[in-house]
Amino acid sequence: MKILFLNHNQEGLGTYWRCFFFAKYLSRRGCQIIMICASGKKFDFLVRRKKINKNFTIITLPRLCYHKYFTGQIIFRLPLNCIFVLFLDYDLIYAFTVAQPQIAIPAILGKFLKRKRLIIDWDDLWSGGFAKIHGGLIEFVLTFFERKSLRFADRITYVSELIGNEIKRIGFLNRAQKIPNGANVSQINPVDKNEAKRKLNLDEKEKYIVSVGNTYTESLKLLVDAFSRVSRKVKNLTLILVGSIEMPQTFSFRKKKVMIVGKKPYSEIPYWLAVADVSVLPMEDNLIEKARFPIRFGDYLCAKRPIVSNAVGEVKYFLEKYQAGLTCEPHSVEDFSNKILLALNNDALSNKISENARKLAEGDLNWEKIAVKLTEVLK
Repeated sequence: MKILFLNHNQEGLGTYWRCFFFAKYLSRRGCQIIMICASGKKFDFLVRRKKINKNFTIITLPRLCYHKYFTGQIIFRLPLNCIFVLFLDYDLIYAFTVAQPQIAIPAILGKFLKRKRLIIDWDDLWSGGFAKIHGGLIEFVLTFFERKSLRFADRITYVSELIGNEIKRIGFLNRAQKIPNGANVSQINPVDKNEAKRKLNLDEKEKYIVSVGNTYTESLKLLVDAFSRVSRKVKNLTLILVGSIEMPQTFSFRKKKVMIVGKKPYSEIPYWLAVADVSVLPMEDNLIEKARFPIRFGDYLCAKRPIVSNAVGEVKYFLEKYQAGLTCEPHSVEDFSNKILLALNNDALSNKISENARKLAEGDLNWEKIAVKLTEVLK
């Protein structure tokens, strides 16, 4: 089976990883995958091709960041996607994030002009969610394509119960299947804490709270405030923030106890997670967070460290069902700080939830098992 994946993200960001792991594990099961996405570079005028394995190829399209939200997606990537859809050899199209016209339009062209089967994946909420950030005409366009494109899908995959409910409301649940994001157990194995500290040149006597991620808004303030409370009661404690993070100057905290280490290569992430006495995953109580399934959640589970989260949506469901972490009220700084203190001070509890986290990663959220389920959808 030859499958053409269409993804709007640049390399290494957001839905890119969902596409990548779907493609990686389907290719191991014999599917031939071509995945098209945007270049990871801010300015790249070339179309590039790289081989991941014998059945999996990635094509990256030009990306020119002349504005935060405008990177050449309509001027460059929309026409190029149309060309690839019309001239590449494939059996079916798998389109991710059809709210973006540079994905929806080529996908629909492929269905009708080349008469190919179309699968649409829905993993983020744009109407009433991300689209509202843009407002005006852009909000209308993103909402229109997100909802109207579904009628052309032969099958739909989705990531969360909230999105499943939206699909049901629109009337397409009979052709839809929930497929969660998985855990990369083949690459992220538990690492000894002191070994990781030596690898990263960190103080072996210090305790660390670690958060990995590139997207924070109000949740960052809540996390910093919770850490400030915890640090008053626990000596030698540092908060490590891994990712592309801008810390507002208005935040009040002891700067020397917060390390913002920036974006790190994926190969380093297991070490940053391994140094954590507590891994924290801050979230917000809104529709965007309830609809999504953070890809880094699987990395947290793989690392086998105690997880604390003011979780909502799918993260809350999995942490509580499998007792794989401690959850708290989304808006409560006090509850968040108390759960962090509980994980720091109760070794028996921390060991239990850490074990359960790894079991969940190796079990229901193992990418290998998810690929088996996805294969059935494709058939």
